[in-house]
Amino acid sequence: MRPSHLAPILLTIAACSAPAGAPPGGTGAQMGASSASSRAVVLRAEAPRLAADVAWLADDARYGRRAGTPGEDAARDFLVARFLALGLEPAGEQGYLQAFEVPLPAVDGGASRLEWSTHAEGVDDPQLGRAKQATDLVPLFCSGGGEAVGELVWVGFGIVDEELGRDDFADLDVTGRIVMIARGLPPFPEAAPVEEQPAAGGYSHGPRTSWGTAGSIFTKVMNAKHRGAAGVVLAQDPGRAGEALLRFDAGQEARAGIPAVMAGLELAEGLLDGEYASYVERLRAGDLRVGAHERNVFVRLSADVQRGMGSAENVLARLEGADSSRVVVIGAHYDHLGLGGTGSLSSSSIGEVHNGADDNASGTAAVLELARLFAAEAALGKPPACDLYFALWSGEELGLLGSKHWVANPTASGVTVNLNMDMVGRERSNGLQVMGAGTSDAFVDWLPEAASRAELDPIVTLSGHGIGGSDHQSFLEVGTPALHLFTGVHGDYHRPSDDFEGFESEGARRVTEYARYLTKRASAATELAFIEPELGEQDDRAQKDRSWSAWFGSIPDYAGGGGGLLLSGVQEDSPAARAGLLRGDVLVEVGGVAIDTIHDFVYTLQRHKPGDVVLVRYERRGSVEEVRLTLGTRAIE
Repeated sequence: MRPSHLAPILLTIAACSAPAGAPPGGTGAQMGASSASSRAVVLRAEAPRLAADVAWLADDARYGRRAGTPGEDAARDFLVARFLALGLEPAGEQGYLQAFEVPLPAVDGGASRLEWSTHAEGVDDPQLGRAKQATDLVPLFCSGGGEAVGELVWVGFGIVDEELGRDDFADLDVTGRIVMIARGLPPFPEAAPVEEQPAAGGYSHGPRTSWGTAGSIFTKVMNAKHRGAAGVVLAQDPGRAGEALLRFDAGQEARAGIPAVMAGLELAEGLLDGEYASYVERLRAGDLRVGAHERNVFVRLSADVQRGMGSAENVLARLEGADSSRVVVIGAHYDHLGLGGTGSLSSSSIGEVHNGADDNASGTAAVLELARLFAAEAALGKPPACDLYFALWSGEELGLLGSKHWVANPTASGVTVNLNMDMVGRERSNGLQVMGAGTSDAFVDWLPEAASRAELDPIVTLSGHGIGGSDHQSFLEVGTPALHLFTGVHGDYHRPSDDFEGFESEGARRVTEYARYLTKRASAATELAFIEPELGEQDDRAQKDRSWSAWFGSIPDYAGGGGGLLLSGVQEDSPAARAGLLRGDVLVEVGGVAIDTIHDFVYTLQRHKPGDVVLVRYERRGSVEEVRLTLGTRAIE
């Protein structure tokens, strides 16, 4: 969204805004004052106000509002100013704010380097003048930050494939050394004829035709790491001499935990005395042990990769009601994906602004409009029946971090209901879906009247799960009834094309009115019993967007007997592969759900939609590791 697109929207909002000097979205109280507090004032959600807020939040100047970045900080300050102008009380821990930690995007610091010498002391003390230096290298996507020093060991292609009987590390001790690996693959061995047919009822994948993940860069690096290597140098394939080195890809979630860089051909030749290209050629011709593996070359490798933590803030405001012992939380997340990478469904668009107009500037704008309307009613002498908390969460795109933090560290007590507005900007195109109707008996009676008042015909799902691992789930997990309003996934979802031009303001207005009625009913309800949602409960109409099922990309071992889900492999170029999961890993937790069997795994995938970021814990070689994984889909092209 370019700034020039704002002009017509701002002109429109000016024509129907509060008195001069008030910010866009001024209170209904101000509007009422201009008519001498007449009881004839009719308050309604206004499409131009919603459009103006979405336009501001989804502008390129916000750089995609990634949690913990300056772009999101600007959005945070905008939201604080809006709540302040509406006269709402601060409800955070520092005024309107509640801070928490988020992982920051990985960054190539640009200072990676490699020094080498044929004398160990030359590396230990470069001032001796014997060390050669090189900057013709970039850190690999999976690299850890830091430095490693050791003797160079050449291992060819670095492939280990037990099924095919190949181990390029055989008889080599790489402990504490720097491993040099060639990018690319040797010819795949000819498949042996299949002599036996699968048993009746069995299934055969047929003969293998590729190295699969055994030939992936990450697997090669991990082969070295788990044999004790201190660092890895991946050398450019001589057959790709004209290509640029792989750029550092922050969209890959895989982490090797050791320094790992990609080196250009000139550096590779220098490390192997001018023999690198010829070694690779002979390897591809079938000579598996070409070249002296231990080179008598000593290397200091420094990978300038920065993977840090930063601060993000929930923005929280309170409107006092007649009964302050009860609280209704109306929430939406205001963060998005920044410049792509983690969470993006467009792997080729790293560096492009992901504006997130629908996801979730639309829900944020709806919450602001609800805050304006309820504040205006209170100023006219009609406060809500209980306290209303307007919560704009950060960190949702990184795994519901903000709402989870608030639920664990609440700034209010007596929460009875959560109403979640996540992606409400495509109602005209997709209709409205309401999830969580079965989490309290009262909801089922409210929804038809709300739909009639807002002129909507939503699809109602009893379960609070289904499409969308969104912030309402943080409340369901602690036994608070919750409703999630959602106008569907679309082809712009989690891509740079989710921009203001696709926002449907009139539909968002109707959804806001729908939410307004539900909020009034929720605030008046003195008792709301929680019902544990059961996955798969829904009405008798076909659930929309089933083609958008989340894709993990693992190949489970279905014969496993519990205690975690053993992976017999991962699909190439899948979310699991990008996250660095490997054959032999055992999944023990995905998206907050403990994994005992395949059924637990299917259950947690059904709770999520493509683009959700889930924390995956897994066992590998006796230790438990974790990684954030972006769920994908094969339906979005």
